[in-house]
Amino acid sequence: MSLNKKNNMATPQFNDSDPNIGREIPGLVWFYGLWVGLATLSGWLGHSSISPAASMFLLGGIVSTNIFFMCLSRVERDNPGMISTLALYQTILGIAWTTAYFYFSKGAGDLVLGMYMTALMFAVFHVTTRKLLALSVAAISSHALMIATQAVSSPLAVSPVNDGIRFLVLIAVSAWIYMYARKLRDLRFELQYRNEELQNVVERVTRIAEEDHLTKSFNRRHIMETMAREKSRADRSGNTFSIMLFDLDHFKTVNDRYGHLVGDQILTDFASRVKSELRGMDSVNTTEHKRSFGRYGGEEFLAILPATDADGAEYCAERIRSIIARHEFRDRYNITVSVGVAEYKLGETVPQLLTRADEALYQAKRDGRNRVRCSRPVELRDTGTQPNLRILT
Repeated sequence: MSLNKKNNMATPQFNDSDPNIGREIPGLVWFYGLWVGLATLSGWLGHSSISPAASMFLLGGIVSTNIFFMCLSRVERDNPGMISTLALYQTILGIAWTTAYFYFSKGAGDLVLGMYMTALMFAVFHVTTRKLLALSVAAISSHALMIATQAVSSPLAVSPVNDGIRFLVLIAVSAWIYMYARKLRDLRFELQYRNEELQNVVERVTRIAEEDHLTKSFNRRHIMETMAREKSRADRSGNTFSIMLFDLDHFKTVNDRYGHLVGDQILTDFASRVKSELRGMDSVNTTEHKRSFGRYGGEEFLAILPATDADGAEYCAERIRSIIARHEFRDRYNITVSVGVAEYKLGETVPQLLTRADEALYQAKRDGRNRVRCSRPVELRDTGTQPNLRILT
């Protein structure tokens, strides 16, 4: 089933032949307990009758089949598909035991009608509407067969008017149960659609909150949160990570000469190119956590490389620097990038790590730009002051 909505989201597809239903362990113990009690009360009041031998046969069969299904349900507790199948077989047996009771008893037509209805209502919550329709047809056919059998074997025991009315009531109620099940199915599909629609909206809002609107890379807030999480992970595991701080060389000159629109296009292309390179390295050197890249401010960008030491980060930065230097943006503009690299050392703070990367970047600028410089401190000192991070052009 497909629910078509007038929006830009992907429309989820639903298949009623394979529903995600029946996750709880179904059972008809309550069904049998209720109707055995009512049948006993009916016999005690003289409304219906059944021979002791037939009673023992029915009770023995009901108890044994219920024990079997309860044991099987415990084994298949974590298998929703099997649970739904067990519910189907339980309903079939419920209809079969009801039909057997109708065959062996006398004057129990009203009880039998209620038993059929209860079994079908149990199936509503565990099987597909197609299977429920087949079960309804089976119950109606079984009831009609028993009426016909009694009419042949004991004509005087059959009341055409009463039995005919009960039969019509069973048909009407079965049809209502089927329509009710279809409505439940549609409501379940609608709820699933709404949940997926809400999830899509949440994901889109999350992306908007995390992305820099121009470059479509992570924004400063998100990249800083990512670095804080990576630091916590490194402190717990003892592993390391590195960061790369990029700064486009002479970018103010680009804006002044070609205009801010061209500058924005270059920033976007630069971010896209670096992200593609980082994704490519992720696919070669797979780690549990992916590399993150975001806009740090202006023409500065920050990349986080999990499980990467200073040597690996410096090699990665040099590769990206070389690619950018050879690349012709918008088929006509050439720019270069300076990169500061720093490996996280256990015990330092995020501001200290950023300060070291910024100092390495400043050293690359002083050495002539279009260079990679790596910070390799001998020891860490907490000065208790906030770092003075430079925005370089």
